[in-house]
Amino acid sequence: MDWWVLEIITTLVMVAIVLVLGPLIKHFGRSYAADVFVANPRTGKSYLILMDIAYYLIFGAIIIFTIRFAPDTGWGDTVGADQLKWETVRIGLLLLLMGLLHGLNVITLPIIGRLLSLNQRLDEDIQAKASQ
Repeated sequence: MDWWVLEIITTLVMVAIVLVLGPLIKHFGRSYAADVFVANPRTGKSYLILMDIAYYLIFGAIIIFTIRFAPDTGWGDTVGADQLKWETVRIGLLLLLMGLLHGLNVITLPIIGRLLSLNQRLDEDIQAKASQ
């Protein structure tokens, strides 16, 4: 097989991973975000929308950054071990970054939710004192 055929296949696999895992993560994360933003559900919905945009921007950029438009110096005209290794690293990098960012989001989301609910309570306290 020519080198560019594997390049296209890998790119399509990466796009499929992003398009399948994104909605899956969102589906299972909705209840978690609802629990975190229980004091302010509108903020939770806005947060999820912003995270969706960030998700597709980050992983779309990873896919674009790793595409090769010409064979690398170690590659031949057909697929060899060096190209197979590169394509495997591309997919692994995407999955690793997805896992790390998802884990970071899961860990930091409760902190963000508490800070935003605390901010909302402070605003309500200030308004209550001002109206007295």
